Amino acid sequence: MTAPRTIPDSVRGVQIAAADPEISAFVSANAGSGKTHVLAQRVINLLLRGCDPAKILCITFTKAAAANMANRVFGTLADWAVLDDAALDERIRLSTGKKPGPSERARARRLFASALETPGGLKVQTIHAFCTRLLHQFPFEANVAARFTVLDDATTRELLNELTLDVLLEAAAAPDTALGRALAQAIVVAADQTFKDVVNDAIRERDALAAWLERTGGIDGAMRELSFALGVDPEDTAQSVEDDFFAASLIPMQEWPLLIEVLESGLASDKKHVKALHAARTAQGRERVEEYLKVFCTTELEPRKNIVTKSIAQNHPDWLNRL
Repeated sequence: MTAPRTIPDSVRGVQIAAADPEISAFVSANAGSGKTHVLAQRVINLLLRGCDPAKILCITFTKAAAANMANRVFGTLADWAVLDDAALDERIRLSTGKKPGPSERARARRLFASALETPGGLKVQTIHAFCTRLLHQFPFEANVAARFTVLDDATTRELLNELTLDVLLEAAAAPDTALGRALAQAIVVAADQTFKDVVNDAIRERDALAAWLERTGGIDGAMRELSFALGVDPEDTAQSVEDDFFAASLIPMQEWPLLIEVLESGLASDKKHVKALHAARTAQGRERVEEYLKVFCTTELEPRKNIVTKSIAQNHPDWLNRL
């Protein structure tokens, strides 16, 4: 079993100095070196000097740190309430660096009850909790709603889920409205990730989206700006883009049957292109483009080093050049 660590007298002296409420102290130390202990002792020393518990404020960054601090203070004060005189004198000396007198010893034994009876309790809070308390006290000056509540993470998620469901139901019930069309488009875009993730992304970026819509004068203006950034015409549709794609091809769709006949005479890799061309002929929209690209590109959409096999290349050099 590991023996309890002993704090060197030199370190304890520095801790006592830092816990003296008469001075302003900035403490910089590694994790586990006793910073929380020093802060707790500083609060206790304030109480020992007769400071009203209601006028002491400890601010931390996290709820866990605030709870740890409060437990340290109340745990120490609870111990002091039941210690005998000799043990209590030693504990006070280790906190203040001085031996207490009878009156200070008596006050130390009352501190636990005093802290418990303080209206609102001893204030060991996070920065967020402190700011929330200020806003509750001065709602009109801060221009916030009086008696507001701060949502925790679980409540926030539950509320957002309810609101999201309401919007989705409204959109699904009216598919011809702007909201309904937006839902239909979002579902298509979310093919590679869950629709919930898409909605959550939009909610998370709501401030930026709202600012964008306000700056561009609404959805139509935002779409025009986005179209310009993507290098497309705002009036373009998926169908028009698909038509432009195949219109620019060096092998028109009406010649695909001839190309299929040529590829059928090749090897297995050539016949894979036949399968892709057959699929492209029967597909529509994005799927047609993807099937056609399989002839020319790998699954990673990198250009194939060789589109056809050697036999096709030798027997049909004109098709090789066009491909």
